[in-house]
Amino acid sequence: MITLTINGKKVKTKENLTLLEICRKMSIPIPTLCYHPDLTPYGSCRLCTVEVSENGKTRMVTACNFPARQGIKVETHSDKVIRARRILVELFLARCPRVPLIQDLARELGIEKTPYKAENSGNNCILCGLCVRACNEMVGGHAIGFSKRGTHKKIGTPFEIDSDRCIACGACEYICPTGAVQMEMDRIRKMKLSDTGTHRYCRYMRLGLVDFMVCSNGFECWRCEVDQMMEDRFGTHPAFALKPAQNRQSLLVNGFTFSPELFYSKEHVWVRPMDRDVRLGLDDIMSTFATEADSIKLLSVGSVLGKGQVLAKMIVSGKKVKIRSPLSGHISAVNRDVEESPNLVWKDPYRRGWLLMIQPDHPEEMSQLYSGEAAKTWFTKQAINLTSFLMKWAPKSSKKEGAQDGQLIKRMIHDQWDKLTEILFG
Repeated sequence: MITLTINGKKVKTKENLTLLEICRKMSIPIPTLCYHPDLTPYGSCRLCTVEVSENGKTRMVTACNFPARQGIKVETHSDKVIRARRILVELFLARCPRVPLIQDLARELGIEKTPYKAENSGNNCILCGLCVRACNEMVGGHAIGFSKRGTHKKIGTPFEIDSDRCIACGACEYICPTGAVQMEMDRIRKMKLSDTGTHRYCRYMRLGLVDFMVCSNGFECWRCEVDQMMEDRFGTHPAFALKPAQNRQSLLVNGFTFSPELFYSKEHVWVRPMDRDVRLGLDDIMSTFATEADSIKLLSVGSVLGKGQVLAKMIVSGKKVKIRSPLSGHISAVNRDVEESPNLVWKDPYRRGWLLMIQPDHPEEMSQLYSGEAAKTWFTKQAINLTSFLMKWAPKSSKKEGAQDGQLIKRMIHDQWDKLTEILFG
């Protein structure tokens, strides 16, 4: 615990709290436009500026990201602080004169009009970054970001084109304080007009809140019972209640990496929906053996791929492995880098080491794959079985080196191939 002084009152608090968090617990009103308790503090709007005195020196800091320190003195409504806030609100009022929230802040500070020239561009974005952080930290979409600099700085999708990473969840619109973000309906219209089955995946499935669901309402979410159920249950946007991005972080399971956002098949092929197509690759258990792969042969673009048919052939120390597809469809893209460097599958199995992309003929086949907790349970069991076999078979000197030691795997492939394939595909 530390002791500091806020507005002349001594306060004992935990060391890891920010000044804004402490002031809100004390019911001290401090205005903010870019702050949300579930997101990383950004400090862009500067409205939470307070005056801090430490070691005989006084300075202005943003309370949202300034940590509490022993012995400091904080003034939240000094003349200097109020003056700074008035100037900031006057600037916001000039930039976004028709935004109700900005007008309310101006009235609270006694500002009737701004001394600065008002913009009439119709752009109500104040560059607070809430939408960007919500998309990245809550949803895990990374569909929007900042571009350009200075007075030309703005928020949008990469290269200002429709982003396939946007899942139309609406979290960016939900958190926008000025109503400037209007991505949800634009994205839904494009998804609705598409004639591909993949586009029919429910946005709550894309968020990772539902294992599998195909939209039956033509993306008219406002008349969907699932959407209403989510709203009634959480009382806020589901992304802020469940924080799906945190559940998408990769996990280490018995020495093998598991990615929760993917679908998995018993053939150790992972599947990632990517709007018009789905991407396929080998999971980390299977890709480990690509460390010794002599070659990987993939089908060509345009080929028809049936469910259960061979999508790739891998030669490992003279042994042939046939990788079978969990879905049917037409191949739309092939990762030639993997054919040139087979060990790329091992180095980065869930990103650069992908194998191919297909346009699925039957998107409902996705429901037959492992996902969510079921995928984690299956992957864990597979990892335990393989690790147990490795450690039981391996010479004592190799056990200390770990299950994924390259020489160990090479010897095992050569001597225990039949048992290995039984564990992986049996």
